Amino acid sequence: MNANTNTINAVFRNHVVPDEQSSKRAGRPIFVDMEVCDLTFPANTKTKATFPAHEPEPNATRESVAAGGGVVTYAMLYNQQYLAFKDGNTQPLSGTPLSEAPFLMEGKRRELIALNVKTVEQLASLDGTPLKQLGMGGRELKNQAQAYLDNAAGSADVTNLAAEVAALRQQLAEERSLRQEYMTNAADERAKSTLDPDENPPSDEAPANPDDGHDLEPVIPPTEAEIDAMDDAALKEYIAKETGSRPKGNPSHTTLLAAAKELALV
Repeated sequence: MNANTNTINAVFRNHVVPDEQSSKRAGRPIFVDMEVCDLTFPANTKTKATFPAHEPEPNATRESVAAGGGVVTYAMLYNQQYLAFKDGNTQPLSGTPLSEAPFLMEGKRRELIALNVKTVEQLASLDGTPLKQLGMGGRELKNQAQAYLDNAAGSADVTNLAAEVAALRQQLAEERSLRQEYMTNAADERAKSTLDPDENPPSDEAPANPDDGHDLEPVIPPTEAEIDAMDDAALKEYIAKETGSRPKGNPSHTTLLAAAKELALV
């Protein structure tokens, strides 16, 4: 069960509560620390809820039990923040802090943080009444936040694709090298066998000519359009034919296209 940190801020702390039974026995006030979870909501400064950290969270527990699981406490649901609290570290935000948003001026950042909007993801997820709390220009801020996230995701896709293509190119280069080494060793062995009469006594049979009756036709690589029309299976088959082995893992269609075009020199 994953917490929706785009709509909720969770912070853990120790809350001092009186221990009534111990106080009665000791005849003096006794207090104990209780771990609690404070929940606040983006663009909503009027609502704040505090729950014991190890009390079941109703919605998460209901979903977990329905799926055959068990109780989910606030400490379990917001586990990353809880572990940071236990270690004495600053409890992390889940998402991109507003300080990283280039479309926000510092004054607007502080205004949003005062409204409990702490990440770009939270800003992009606002709608309805919470969005209205931002006042004039709120919709534009939401749209800018969403555009920022979309652009960042596109950049990540390009980076991941480049890494995939580079890995596949490295694999193809290594396989070409191994194949070339094998062919060189095989040619050396054939030459050695021909020149060493002791190991290969003369035979009355005429040496076979592998080209007899077989006119070799030049291999014409596929065109760029033909490669573009290939599906993943055809691309893998073509790469395997050219390199001697199929691509490792499960590269994307775009990665396979790039590798096939490089092999065909198109």
